[in-house]
Amino acid sequence: TNAIYFLSHTQYIASMMRKALLLLLPSIFAKHNASAFVARSISMARPISHSIMSALPTTAQVSNDDFMKQLGHASQIIPVLHPEDGSSPSEEESAALFEVLQKQFAHSDGIRGFFAVYLTSPESLTMEEVPSVLAEAVKGAAKKVMVPLACMNVIMPTAMSSIHQDPELKECASKTADNGIKILRVLKGDGDVISNCKAIYQVSSDKVDGGDDLIEYWNKFFTNYKYGPAQKADISRVIKEFC
Repeated sequence: TNAIYFLSHTQYIASMMRKALLLLLPSIFAKHNASAFVARSISMARPISHSIMSALPTTAQVSNDDFMKQLGHASQIIPVLHPEDGSSPSEEESAALFEVLQKQFAHSDGIRGFFAVYLTSPESLTMEEVPSVLAEAVKGAAKKVMVPLACMNVIMPTAMSSIHQDPELKECASKTADNGIKILRVLKGDGDVISNCKAIYQVSSDKVDGGDDLIEYWNKFFTNYKYGPAQKADISRVIKEFC
């Protein structure tokens, strides 16, 4: 029922491979949209606000474009969220960012596209906390869309960290999971988060004995992706915080 909101397994693997390539070529995501190169070069120079904001996608683009184009839009947004000089976005920039993110997070392609890039971006991986403007946009998104996706963005890389045999890919998955946890913590305490995470915890702990629709949904998800004891143990450990 909610499957259209989530990264598919194929899309997730593709995202992880893009992350591995990012270790060698930080601008790889810009291939989805040539203007992303402009965004990165602008962020390095950190000029006046109107120049930075002109590199952002329009609200019409993030509202209407498909998943693949949303990847390019994310590559334009992230350097403004995480300036390379370590500064924070100005008040004017924050207002423009919020407007764009609000529109992008109004539909599943926008949410999936943004987080497919954000969770594996070098900029976000170096930050301890989620930027306030992004946190507010996440909180303002429709919970029925954002919450399950935020949970999956913790579950999937956590599972992959024990599935991968290559040390570099294991590290990539672990860092992506840490980033997913940062986003889920923005929503910590929300009723939908608690309900989903309790269901995930029961499934990952093999404590399912019947249950409601959420338990059935997550049980089917775990079964479909063939998560074994190692993956379930890792997922149970990280998701317990949110129950």
